[in-house]
Amino acid sequence: MGGIGIMKSTLFQQGIKITGNTFVYFLLTLFGILMILPFYWMIVTSFQIPENLITFPPKWWPQPPTAEHYRNAIKKAPFLLYYRNSLFIAAISVSSSIFFGLFAGYAFAVYHFPLQGFFFILILSTLMVPIQVTSVSLYILMARFGWIDTFAGILAPNFASAFAVFFMRQTIISMPVDLIDAARIDGAGEIRIVINIISPLVKSVIATMALILFIDSWNDFLWPVIIINSKYLRTIPVGIAFFKDPYHINFGPLMAATSIATMPMIIIYLFLQRFVIKGIATTGLKF
Repeated sequence: MGGIGIMKSTLFQQGIKITGNTFVYFLLTLFGILMILPFYWMIVTSFQIPENLITFPPKWWPQPPTAEHYRNAIKKAPFLLYYRNSLFIAAISVSSSIFFGLFAGYAFAVYHFPLQGFFFILILSTLMVPIQVTSVSLYILMARFGWIDTFAGILAPNFASAFAVFFMRQTIISMPVDLIDAARIDGAGEIRIVINIISPLVKSVIATMALILFIDSWNDFLWPVIIINSKYLRTIPVGIAFFKDPYHINFGPLMAATSIATMPMIIIYLFLQRFVIKGIATTGLKF
């Protein structure tokens, strides 16, 4: 009798576990569909014929599909130029942020110097100040440098990232100190330790940080629209903002332009998603 009772209890617990897992998977699937739905509707609208753009009930599949909106969007605005500007700005800002973040994070994780905690908190505090607060003072500073309507003016606020410093410091601080000490005993300098020893060990974290910084730079709108006057320096978000007609919104070409702007982020994420998961799983959050 005791064995039967234990078996019933075990089956009951397994049933509760299976039911709980099923409910969790159902919720995750539901939230996943809700998050994918806007992207799906954006792509479907970009291929809809003009007559079906505002029909009710909405058509969830283009009937028939057309690429007319993409042709109109490319004719109306130089999106190839906007792509080039956005990629150039993103590449420079991401590379410089990773470089400074790696070395500054190593310094905060390994060295001990006066006011170390104060300076680290000071760097973190810059994450709490929105760009809307500092945009006026930044614009005045860029004007004094003569960097208005230049790539240097766009890149200046994003040349280094407090988030990258924090992210790298939290990763390096969880690594064994003996590894760094052994490299020093073998005669390696600090720069060589960072480049040849630390960097390969944290490559998944670097990939995760690069993806986050790239998305942030690619989607940046407020600062570029403030500092840019020339249409030849516009980035993708600024170009789409000026792409809209102030008196009439043509949803087809607008959704086509938005799809063109979104594709690089989706493609890069598909290539780097395994590094993102691994980087988040292996990054500590201790101070």
